[in-house]
Amino acid sequence: MIEDRSAKFSREQLYNEIWAISVSGVSKKYDVPYAELLKLCKENDIPIPPSGYWIQLKFGKPVTKTPLPDSSIIEVTLPTNSTPKRSRRTAASVAATKGMADTQQEESSGFVVKAAEEKEISEKQPVVEIPDISKDNQLTYRTVDGENIYNREKLYEEVWAKPVVDVAVQYGVSDVAIHKICKSLNVPVPPRGYWAKLRAGEKLNKPPLPATNGVTEKIGAKTFEGVRLSKSSSQPLAFLTESERQKVLLAAQQIKMPPENAHLHKKIAAYRSVVKEWNKKDTKPEGAKRSFKNYSNRPPFLAGVISSESLPRVYRILDALFRQVESLGGSVNDDLSLQIRNELVRLEVFEAQDEVKHVITKQEAREIITYEDAKRHHTWAAEPNIRKHDYVFNGKLRISIRQNRYFRETDNINIESRLSDILIALYEESEAVRIEREAREEAARKKEEEARLREERRNRYNVDSQINSETILTEN
Repeated sequence: MIEDRSAKFSREQLYNEIWAISVSGVSKKYDVPYAELLKLCKENDIPIPPSGYWIQLKFGKPVTKTPLPDSSIIEVTLPTNSTPKRSRRTAASVAATKGMADTQQEESSGFVVKAAEEKEISEKQPVVEIPDISKDNQLTYRTVDGENIYNREKLYEEVWAKPVVDVAVQYGVSDVAIHKICKSLNVPVPPRGYWAKLRAGEKLNKPPLPATNGVTEKIGAKTFEGVRLSKSSSQPLAFLTESERQKVLLAAQQIKMPPENAHLHKKIAAYRSVVKEWNKKDTKPEGAKRSFKNYSNRPPFLAGVISSESLPRVYRILDALFRQVESLGGSVNDDLSLQIRNELVRLEVFEAQDEVKHVITKQEAREIITYEDAKRHHTWAAEPNIRKHDYVFNGKLRISIRQNRYFRETDNINIESRLSDILIALYEESEAVRIEREAREEAARKKEEEARLREERRNRYNVDSQINSETILTEN
């Protein structure tokens, strides 16, 4: 903490500090009420980083620093936070947080707004900026043998300092995992829409951390949406640069299903007619087994192998995946294949079928009677070909990426919970496709080179033969 907290600053110096460590960082550093500092910046025409600036900076995304506009104001005096009102619980929480920070790195918790300051903000005036965590001032966390240590008080401060999805990235887990940990430790989390309301300037109260006599710390594995990173296995997406890898992992963390009434991706909306028309013309009888192996001519993607009841759900799953792929620079083709890292990547979606005992229809019963009657009268009749079993779609999906990589739905796990895994698998598939493509291109290049060398040898032989023939004729 800087001793001279009431010192005056030049306007440019304050601007530089804010863009170096954020508004909340300056607020913490000089013990200035966060809301008062925002008000001071507005009055003195000092621009502040927009919401999301530090997260974009952390993951290498392009950011724009707003220049300091000209002003007649030269010097700025920071207001002090001399008499903060703190409850006994708040003071204990701040002291605990300070003790943890002192054992690690004092500046690392520089952007965590004190509980007393947050209370003062909600009482005084609306907040117009969500405090972001800069790359150099992230909330730190502890690990033991690669396992995360979740401290109850610390996790409470973290989930109220930034969105849960950002806290999840810090711990290397999914946001669902953070919500489960918070629930098990009785840690309240911001309700849905909290951060949007905060950005809009609404006054929002932060609930206190409830007292507990139970567990205050938990140990959990570091995962990425169910993909366990074991010590023996290599890192996922190790073929990417670290910045690209972090972008894909962050996108995997943030992927979510669209609402049922949401507009589908334009390529999916256009492709629905292809599936609908093919299914209308499908001649397979009801109850027949349906898979690509059961069709002489392979149907288009999604046609024939998914029930009409499950298609809307499949479209929404694909919508979630496609939008994340596009956010990472990829694209979607008209046939719903993907271009990822300039490689063509395909996936297949199937719906499982249950085998049930076939119930004879009226038409089949008549055919059996006709056949049996013909046998009794010793006349010829074709024996009806009646199957013993029917196959009924059961709603359980399977998404395949190549023959040896698939995600199968079970009674306990649905595909929607595996979207992060699927997105990562698609990127790993793009690398496999690249390696195979380059191998084919190299084989074709070698084949062309061998053909060229054979042609050169043939031409040299023909030229040498012609010279020898001319030499012989000349000598004679």
